[in-house]
Amino acid sequence: MAEKTYEKVTGFIKENIISGVYGPGSKLPTERELALRLGISRNSVREGLRVMENIGVITSHHGSGNYISLNFDDMMSEMLSFMYFLKSINEQQIIEFRWKIEESALKLANKYITKEEKEILSRALANLEKAASEEERTKYDWIIHQTIVNASRNDFLIANYRAFTSFIESHIKMMRSHIIHGMQTARQLELTHRHIVQGLLQNDLRLSMAGLREHFDYIDLYRK
Repeated sequence: MAEKTYEKVTGFIKENIISGVYGPGSKLPTERELALRLGISRNSVREGLRVMENIGVITSHHGSGNYISLNFDDMMSEMLSFMYFLKSINEQQIIEFRWKIEESALKLANKYITKEEKEILSRALANLEKAASEEERTKYDWIIHQTIVNASRNDFLIANYRAFTSFIESHIKMMRSHIIHGMQTARQLELTHRHIVQGLLQNDLRLSMAGLREHFDYIDLYRK
């Protein structure tokens, strides 16, 4: 199959990223320079740049030019949104997705978590336990889970978790509501978060993993 003209632009950018010439923040040549260098029209250059912007590789700044951004969160989020609606992803699949990412992230976070992240978790747990409203509790619940995934230092886990943010946030809110309604109290649910956080603070993977398993057991028990 013949190469489409704009693919010369996408290929040029990809090759320069792979070779290390371009990295996040690098400014691309102007449209005119790219057209001359690649021997194609400026319209084809614009088409190629538009493709790269749509998939999150570059960002266009009006009056300044085009820069390598490698910001894939929005693109992946849109892709997963379409998957959710077109492939009828159900609640069980969302729970399984959360479990696999958070289980993997927790194991890695136990190795790589920083002092600053431990402080974030400590504050979030304290705020969760003293929160006066369910809205506040949901907020700090989310901070705990997101901080743990960030502490994994695994870009693939982090990118996928962030891409699924809108679903996971609404899922956390819905699951908390179901669990609290089933238990008649939020105390047991918050205790699982205490075990997760304490385990990370003490480098006790068994404690934090037990808390995470208990957390998901409650989700499975009360989700319907």
